[in-house]
Amino acid sequence: MRFLFLTDTHIRGSVPQSRKDNFYETLYEKLREVISITHDEAVDVVLHGGDIFDRPDVSPSLVREFIMLMKDLKVPVYAVAGNHDVYGQNPSTITRTMLGVLDSTGIVKLINPGEKIFFEDNGIKIQLTGQHYFYGIDNEGKEASYCIKKDAGVDFAIHLIHGMLLDKPFFQEISYTLIEDILKTEADVTLSGHYHTGFGIINIQNKYFVNPGSLIRIDSTLSELTRMPAVILLDITKDGIKIQKRILKCARPGHEVFDCKKLEMDSFKEQKLAEFVQGLNATGKYSFTNISAIIEQLAKKQDLDAKVVEEALKRIGQAQEMLSRRDGEEILEVS
Repeated sequence: MRFLFLTDTHIRGSVPQSRKDNFYETLYEKLREVISITHDEAVDVVLHGGDIFDRPDVSPSLVREFIMLMKDLKVPVYAVAGNHDVYGQNPSTITRTMLGVLDSTGIVKLINPGEKIFFEDNGIKIQLTGQHYFYGIDNEGKEASYCIKKDAGVDFAIHLIHGMLLDKPFFQEISYTLIEDILKTEADVTLSGHYHTGFGIINIQNKYFVNPGSLIRIDSTLSELTRMPAVILLDITKDGIKIQKRILKCARPGHEVFDCKKLEMDSFKEQKLAEFVQGLNATGKYSFTNISAIIEQLAKKQDLDAKVVEEALKRIGQAQEMLSRRDGEEILEVS
């Protein structure tokens, strides 16, 4: 049985400041190539690692274009929700998002925590599970989200998750999960999104951990400048598992799509921001301007009760929803 895995498409109507190409046309072209690969390679199922959209309330015109593309796919699409797909990093808000619309109409099938989907092909049984992103997914107790068990009679298990799974420690002060910490999982293949740079295909103890990186490059960083977007082809047969990374033919080198002058300015800003953060740390203040990161750091430093954190994120999500209704549709619409 053959699967195609992609992640972090971040469909949006606005253009990232660091890009100089027609962002929407580039994304559309990439999705068209993904569809061509599924046809040419006789893919049976497409798996998406989350952040299908760049925000939970993208314009209906964008959603319509995505639906039209998915109709050409002609194979089922299973996905988990990323942090950009929901309000306040809270998957319980999915029903009020555009991703929830796709799920309810059957265009995309969301895999909910605890749900097990089974495929049978040529005498083998494959189990598919998933985990949406939620606040604290990479904090204490992370094994519950990353580590799964096989049902009796299952030959191979795939686990799909949107979390900060890494192959080596990250230098920034954020929560993450190392592959070496979840080796007790019974999943033969763990497919991860969220970390845009990705780490490719890693095999440890006959278990595969895979992240090809985001399909679309948004951030103006050196790693994004040098990385080429790709998808994963996953074959599971009686003989075992075969995984290959397929770089998209339509993907252009970073220097052709990114504004290098903007990159230089961003580098300067990053340096100044680092100096500012260092100053804040020296005075005992908090080092993040992202509201969710502030809450996370507050929770750690003040040992806040989990219910307090959940309530804070719930209210942030409600505020985001009210702001999105007030703002209306995004700046750039698809005609």
